[in-house]
Amino acid sequence: MDPRRSERGEGKVGLLIALALLGSAIFVAVKVVPVRVNAYELKDFIKEEVRGASLRRDDKAIADRIMKKAKELEVPLERKNLKVNRSNSEMMISASFQQTVDLKVYKYVFRFNETERAPLF
Repeated sequence: MDPRRSERGEGKVGLLIALALLGSAIFVAVKVVPVRVNAYELKDFIKEEVRGASLRRDDKAIADRIMKKAKELEVPLERKNLKVNRSNSEMMISASFQQTVDLKVYKYVFRFNETERAPLF
């Protein structure tokens, strides 16, 4: 008698579950990763702007550049949620927004609150 004849193939269910989990992970990554990458690119841009603030005297132009970058990155930053403050000794830029990612069974809300400070020389 062939020993494999008595096998019933239960391993196929495990494979299907693993493929479903892998597919779900890829779906979530495709939806969430671009949102997070764009938010961190905006964060880096804000850091660059705050560091170069001592060379630039026009705060409105700084805010306009940040808003332009946010639009390029498709980040839902509104002008009212962007604050550019300059004192005698430091520059502070703060930005906040939230973006909802629809995962079909759950809506993930990514919240971004960033404040950067740098001394003015």
